[in-house]
Amino acid sequence: MATSGTNGQGGNAPQPARKPKVSAKVYRRRRQVVGVLALLVVAGLVAGAIALASFFGGLGASDAGTHPAGPSASAAGSASPTGTAQTKPAAKPATPPSGVCDEAGIKVSGNLDKASYAAGEDPKLTLRVTNTGQAPCNINVGTSQMDFKVTSGEDVVFSSRDCQADSTNLVKNLKAGASEAANFTWKRNRSAPGCAKVAATPGAGTYVFVATLGKWSSDKVIFELH
Repeated sequence: MATSGTNGQGGNAPQPARKPKVSAKVYRRRRQVVGVLALLVVAGLVAGAIALASFFGGLGASDAGTHPAGPSASAAGSASPTGTAQTKPAAKPATPPSGVCDEAGIKVSGNLDKASYAAGEDPKLTLRVTNTGQAPCNINVGTSQMDFKVTSGEDVVFSSRDCQADSTNLVKNLKAGASEAANFTWKRNRSAPGCAKVAATPGAGTYVFVATLGKWSSDKVIFELH
């Protein structure tokens, strides 16, 4: 005998409930609600953007963009004791030269009016002292400090100190760059310490002149006698 269903179920099995059909009117209302919500969201975003723009617009250029990680100009100014921005100090002037005499700047030079002398011509020797330093110096330029010396090899032919009489001291304030000079005419004679008499006279040849003032001496100046 045939049964009315399989697996022990009856022939009329229950069916799932069907969703009620939404009417066109209700569907339109739902779409209107969704549209209103979308408009509210957009309006909120616009309002937020306007608020941010007004906030950044109220800041100065140094606050918002130029110095994003540092203090503003007004904040830096308030840190100063006077309430204003600190300025860079002016450069210090160059240190003025010392007023103390620099003896290393004292230079003595020797010169002659000629490099070669004919027979009968007497050489004119010149001693010059110059202050090449940056400050004035008091220098004794008296005859007590001078020596006009002529040599030939190791032989001291003449020294103005050998027969110097009535030597004097004369202190002068030598300004920076200034100089003093003294001249002496050598009569082509020999001299000896203590102004002892010397019979010999210098002959033709090559000689060397050195000028000395106190502790300063010139370089050697070579000249010839004929």
